[in-house]
Amino acid sequence: MGVTRTAPWWLTWALLAGLVSLFLGERVFETIAPARAVLSGLGALVVLGCLAWRVASRRSAVGEAREVETLLLLTYAGCVLALVLYFISSTDGMRWLGIEFADDTARRRYLVVLHVLWPTVLAVSLLPALGAQIALGAHRHARAAGAGLEALRVRETATAALTIALAGGFLLVTGWIAAERDVTLDLSYFRTSSPGSATAAMVEGLDEPLRVLLFFPEVNPVKDEALRYFRALARASGRVTIEEHDRVVSPRLAEEHRVTADGTVVLASGGREEHIVLGTGLPAARRALRTLDRTVQERLMALLRERRVAYLTTGHGELNDTASADLVADEGLGGVGTFQELLRLLNYEVRPLGLAEGLGREVPNDAAMVIALGPRRPFLAEELDALDRYLAGGGSLLLALDPESGFDLGPLVPRLGVRYVAETLVDDQQHLRQRGNNSDRRLIVTNRFSAHAATTTPSRARPGGAVLFVGAGHLQEAAADGAGWDGGTRGDAPRPTFIVRSLPSTFADRNGNFEFDEGLEERGSYNLVAAVEVAAGEATKGKASADDPERALSSGARPMRALVYADAGLFTDAVLRSLGLNAALVADGIKWLGGEEALAGVAESEEDIPIRHTRAEDVLWFYSTILGAPALVLTLGLVGVWRRRRRRGGVAS
Repeated sequence: MGVTRTAPWWLTWALLAGLVSLFLGERVFETIAPARAVLSGLGALVVLGCLAWRVASRRSAVGEAREVETLLLLTYAGCVLALVLYFISSTDGMRWLGIEFADDTARRRYLVVLHVLWPTVLAVSLLPALGAQIALGAHRHARAAGAGLEALRVRETATAALTIALAGGFLLVTGWIAAERDVTLDLSYFRTSSPGSATAAMVEGLDEPLRVLLFFPEVNPVKDEALRYFRALARASGRVTIEEHDRVVSPRLAEEHRVTADGTVVLASGGREEHIVLGTGLPAARRALRTLDRTVQERLMALLRERRVAYLTTGHGELNDTASADLVADEGLGGVGTFQELLRLLNYEVRPLGLAEGLGREVPNDAAMVIALGPRRPFLAEELDALDRYLAGGGSLLLALDPESGFDLGPLVPRLGVRYVAETLVDDQQHLRQRGNNSDRRLIVTNRFSAHAATTTPSRARPGGAVLFVGAGHLQEAAADGAGWDGGTRGDAPRPTFIVRSLPSTFADRNGNFEFDEGLEERGSYNLVAAVEVAAGEATKGKASADDPERALSSGARPMRALVYADAGLFTDAVLRSLGLNAALVADGIKWLGGEEALAGVAESEEDIPIRHTRAEDVLWFYSTILGAPALVLTLGLVGVWRRRRRRGGVAS
C-alpha cells in the first residue's frame, strides 16, 4: 500500500539549514554579538518551526504515511533535544538557569557528560532524518502520478543511517576514553641482555673484585632484571659481590656513593666507582636493560684503566671529515658516528688530528692510536713522516682505504710491509643484493678469517656468519720478491698477517663492468685485512732512516701494531648498525691495537636490529600496502556476494 505525504519535501533540508545557522552563530561568529544573535536565533526558530510543521503533518496523515511521519517526527524531536542539551552545557545556559557547582571537579564531570551526549543525540537524530528524506525525495515526482512510497523502504534507509550514527558515536566515546586513560601496551620483544665473554674477561682483569651495589626499592621489577644479569656475571667470573640497598633505608650509604635516585647501580673496584641509572619503572627501563651488557662493559673499561686518546686524521677527505659528510651521505652509508661511539665504549677519547693539531710535525705523545678512515686525498710527505716516526716508536695505526682514494702509503710501505692495490673486488656469486643490478656485486661477503687476536669473535662465529665489505680493494705483501728495503734483509722486514680474505669466487674488476672477463681477471682469495706487529725494539730495524732507534729500544717501549683494511665502508653507520659481525670485527681490531686483546668479544644485546630493505623491496611493500590490501578486501567481498547469490539461486530453483 502506498502513502501520500502532506509535509513539503524540503522540510528536512530546512531543518538542516537551521542547524547550520546555529553552528555558525555559536562557533564561527561567537565573538561577534550581533551576528551570533541573528544566526543562532534564526536557526533556533527554523528548527522549532520544522518540528511544529512535522507535528501537524503527522496528525493529518493516515496509514503508512502516518508511520513515516512518526519516524520523521521522532528524529526532529531528537534534534531539538540535542539543542536543549547543548544549551544547558553552554556558559550562557548555565548562567541563565542558575546552575552552580561545588568545585571544578564537579563542573568538569557535568560538562564532560553533556559534551559527549549532545553531539551523539544530534547524530542519531539528524542522520536518520536525512536518510528518510533521501528515500522520500527519490519518489517526489512519482507522487504526482498517484504512486506512493513504501514505508518499509523509508524505515530501512533511516535504520542504516542510524547504524552509521551509532558507530560514529561509539568511536567518538572510545577515542575520548582512550585519550583520557592514555594506556600504552608495549608488545615489542623484551629480554634483559646476558653478560658476554668480554664482560667476564674485564672483571677478571680488575685489580680487585667487583662490588655491585643496587639501590632499588625492596620490591621492584627492574631490580629483578638487573639482579639476574649480575648474578650470571658473578657465576661466570667468580669475582663479583652483589649488595642490595634501599636508598631511603640507607641514606648514609647512598650519600657515600653519591646516589641521588632510585634505580641506580654502582660498580666499585679499587677505590673507583661508576654509576648506571636504570630507573624503577620497567616500561622506561626496557631499552636500557636490552643493552645492559654493553653499558656494563663501558663502565668496566673506565674501572680498568684511565681514558686513552684515539686520534682520527682530518683534512684529507676522511669519512669523519666534515668536508666529506655530503659525499658519504650520497652513498647511503651514513657517517662514522657508530664507530666513534664504539671507541668511547672502549674508554677512548676521540680527537681530530690534522695539520692544525700538529700532524705535520709529530703525532701527539698521548696518542694511544691513530686512525685514518678512507682518506680521499694524499697525505703530505711531512704527515707521512710523522706517522712513520710514530710507528717506529711503538705506535698503533689503523688505516682503512678505498679504491677511489688518492692516498699513497709512501714511506709506510716498508714500515708496514703491505701494499694497497686500488682495484675494486667483485663477486658475481656471493654478494649482498641491494639495488638489484650488477653494481651489487661489489658488496662482497666473506667468512674467511685467520686465527688472530684481531679476529677473535668473527673466527668463532657460528656457521653462516659473514662480514660485509663495500667496494673493497685488496692488499699485497710488499717486496714479495724476497728483497728487503733500504738494503736490509728479509728478516729485518715486518711480516704482515692477512687476517681476513675474500671468498674464492671473488675477482678484481679491472675494467669496471662488474663482469668476470676470462683472461683479464682472475678469481681467488684476495687479502682484505692485514695485521702488522713488530716487537718492542724491532720497529726501527727495517728502516735505516729512523730518527731515534734508542727510543724503541728503551725500557718499557711498546710493540708497533697496525691494521690495514682494504675497505673504509666497513666503518660506516649503515654497516656497523646492521651487521653485528662487522661490529665485532672492528671492536676486536681496536682492542688488539690497544693491547687489550684479552678483552676481545662482543657485548651481548637484545636490542632490535633495524631491517634494511633494498629499493625494490621498499617499492614492493609500498604497493602491497596501498593496492594489495584494498584489493584483497574487495576480492573477499565479491566472493562473499557471489556465494550468497549462488545460494539464493539454488533455493529459488
